[in-house]
Amino acid sequence: MELILTIMGDPVPAARPRVTKWGTHNEPKYDSYKKYVAVEYWNKYHNKQLFERGVPLVAKLHFYRPIQKGLSKKEYARRANHEVKPSVKPDLDNYTKSIFDGLKHAWFDDGQITKFDIEKDYDEQPRVEIDIRELEK
Repeated sequence: MELILTIMGDPVPAARPRVTKWGTHNEPKYDSYKKYVAVEYWNKYHNKQLFERGVPLVAKLHFYRPIQKGLSKKEYARRANHEVKPSVKPDLDNYTKSIFDGLKHAWFDDGQITKFDIEKDYDEQPRVEIDIRELEK
């Protein structure tokens, strides 16, 4: 069994919950993105739990961030051709958390993921490419 999904649009990192005198809440942009990932999963897999409890999983995630405006044509082309990697925030772990939170119906627990292959690049079409499968024995 495997999960292959592309989430179009700018990846949104997980944010720390904010504590106020009215309670604790997440950033609206993060909550919205998490719901968007969940809807995309539902559209393709109808919330079917693809992976049984206790099955070790391998996750490959590729985050494509938008290319900044105002760059020279040469620098823009270098980023579009993936010659330059984004070495700025947000961190890969925050991007990953937002995806896994949105895919909560795919598995019993995201703790089943025992191996990661995660990368971020610039691209003219921001998106996240997801490939999760059972660990081969």
